[in-house]
Amino acid sequence: MKKNIYYSMVVLLAGLLFGACSSDEQEETSNSYLATGTDKRPDWTVPADLYMRYEYTMSAQVTLQEMLLPYASADDLLCAIVDGEIRAVSTPQHTSGQIYFPLVVAGTSDSGAVSLCYYCARLSRIYTVSDWHHFSPELPPLQDDQPYVVNFIPE
Repeated sequence: MKKNIYYSMVVLLAGLLFGACSSDEQEETSNSYLATGTDKRPDWTVPADLYMRYEYTMSAQVTLQEMLLPYASADDLLCAIVDGEIRAVSTPQHTSGQIYFPLVVAGTSDSGAVSLCYYCARLSRIYTVSDWHHFSPELPPLQDDQPYVVNFIPE
């Protein structure tokens, strides 16, 4: 009987210890993503004839996950990349205190996935989400009447 109680206490303590470590590791990982980097402001541009070369567009408003929002500034940029080509570039907009990036992504019916790159001026860092969403002209511009939240930092 004492062995079972002792064993249960060891298992419980080990679980608490490992749970605390993983929480610390997650916080440390998040902090490393929020450390100031050395990235310069990119010169992301779209070709002047971009929307004439592609038959469809996909419109979406996206915003940053909560932990990045305090670092957002007017100098930030967001770009959408499809098949290795920049297909949209946006600066932050504000409505009712909410920051979002409007995107109009050009493509064709057989375009691949849309990847997003975000330059945070305050942190001098570029964050990337590969394959954020499959190119789809039918995608609603908002998700449940709110901008799509993009998790650039793994949670």
